[in-house]
Amino acid sequence: MDEAKLGELPSLPADAVLRHADLVIGRKPKPIELYQRWERQQWSAEDLSLGKDHDMLNHPLLPAHVRVMLKEAIATFIIGEYTGLDMLGPILMGCPDEEYALFLGTQIADETRHARAVFRLGEEVLEMSENPRAMLAEAWQIATPAHRELSLLETSIVRDLTNSPPDYGRWLQACTLFHLITEGVLALIGQRALVHSLRDTSMFDGIKAAFTAMCRDESRHISFGLHALRTGVQEGYGDYIYEALEQAVPLALRMDEEFEGGDSREQDKIRQMSVDILRRHLGNIGADPKFVAHLTNPYDLSLARQ
Repeated sequence: MDEAKLGELPSLPADAVLRHADLVIGRKPKPIELYQRWERQQWSAEDLSLGKDHDMLNHPLLPAHVRVMLKEAIATFIIGEYTGLDMLGPILMGCPDEEYALFLGTQIADETRHARAVFRLGEEVLEMSENPRAMLAEAWQIATPAHRELSLLETSIVRDLTNSPPDYGRWLQACTLFHLITEGVLALIGQRALVHSLRDTSMFDGIKAAFTAMCRDESRHISFGLHALRTGVQEGYGDYIYEALEQAVPLALRMDEEFEGGDSREQDKIRQMSVDILRRHLGNIGADPKFVAHLTNPYDLSLARQ
């Protein structure tokens, strides 16, 4: 997974893809180590081959729920990846550390590549408008209400960061929303769910390559965010992080219920996976265990069954 080229990614075992981010995050790499990983893991959105994926998506024998799932996933990432590109400028400008800035420069390059990849998926696979602004409007209509609300919350936080003098607490809140929630939970779950759902098929190699490559990139992004938030907690800024989580977590976990694709059992699995990942991330940054329980227990289906 670490060293595979773009053309090799669709044939990787799904388990390797699903475990990769956890393995990278578990090592607690420093920003300079994440920069070095970025140097080794380059790929091109222009090299994705998507013509067969378009034909497969429109094949009459493709199950309707798979078609709906792929359309919703791609639409969600069209919004998410462009939002990430939009947010990272202010996060880079407000960052408090030179090594942070060095890594965030690589993440802007990644988000640019991701935005181009999902714009290509929208145009060439879903037959959406080739104009990115029009495509974003189309994707906004497909996205769930909770996803739209979370995007507006992110916009508000970043606007406050942009319009204020350098403020470490606000910067940590922006990292909480973007690196921990959007990338660390939503993007990671979305990529894993898509890779898992296509694991037993030889179809959609272009989509699998794109999402696996983005998943590998996200492991660096999430690791950076958790490092920055862990440092913030150690420096006494935990309350800023908790405030952002109180607003964002209910929206993020509500999204699991609003997707049309999949049955209720599958949605329950995704919800539980989201809660489990969120707990691990909060443990990784050293969040107060009482706050973690307050934030996650109401959504934990395993506790509800007890």
